[in-house]
Amino acid sequence: MSSSAVFDPAVRDVPAHDHWHPDIPGVAEILTGGSVRMECQGREPGADPLLCGPLVVAGAEPGDLIVVDVLAVGRAGSVHDGGGHPGIIGCAPPAPVAVPSGARGRDVGGCRIAPLAAGSRVLLPVRVRGAKLSVGDLHFPAPGAYECDGAALPGWIDLRINLTRRGVDRFGVTGPMLMPDPAPSLV
Repeated sequence: MSSSAVFDPAVRDVPAHDHWHPDIPGVAEILTGGSVRMECQGREPGADPLLCGPLVVAGAEPGDLIVVDVLAVGRAGSVHDGGGHPGIIGCAPPAPVAVPSGARGRDVGGCRIAPLAAGSRVLLPVRVRGAKLSVGDLHFPAPGAYECDGAALPGWIDLRINLTRRGVDRFGVTGPMLMPDPAPSLV
């Protein structure tokens, strides 16, 4: 992960998907303990959220748990944490049919109720081999504001991923567990 890398959607397109499905091929693989910068597209109001990924977590199997630490979230064109958060983060569901990207529930973590700024953590049960983690729908506060609002904007999110074998049974985590930073910074 390079802090000098700048994502500018005017320069290049970033692949995205607008639904959850176990057959969407992974765009990259990460080892447990690894960090990654994921670049996300924005969206128009009323449109389905766009997700970046999926990221394959090496060795992840159904019944495992992935622990995702949010390290930083920035606007496209910047290299610094912009105080934003992902509106959606989750793993592919086992469903044989496509699930809309905006769906929330047992397999998908919707974050609008708990903004996951830098310092936050998400526990996600693995339902398919490789977990297939996707994230998107990034929101940022308006200048001078504390809360994030409005349509998703293009940007990037830095994550650290750890794998806990048999975590669903060992810790009783059956759905997404969102753990926002207890002391978010005022940006």
